[in-house]
Amino acid sequence: MEYTKKEDQLIIRLNEDFNYPAVKKIEGLLNLENIDKVVIDLTYSKLVDSEAVKFMYTLLKDGIDITLINPPEILDKILDILELKDEFKNISIVREGR
Repeated sequence: MEYTKKEDQLIIRLNEDFNYPAVKKIEGLLNLENIDKVVIDLTYSKLVDSEAVKFMYTLLKDGIDITLINPPEILDKILDILELKDEFKNISIVREGR
């Protein structure tokens, strides 16, 4: 995982799946910083698990803006199955070439 901070924005590039261990690393960064926006590059992630979904839900409820870059297709399927599309409608999705 690589990250940079620009003012109140945390930009993260995961070199792994967006799962429980990745969530714990990101939570550690958020606890140390005053952040209003999180950008997560998922270009190299093949999996998004339920812990990641729960984590994003919590961020949204805390008023933190989220942008996901190249999320894996499984995320859409998970949100459909869990009927969370409406809850996640405020997440910005950027799709660049995978």
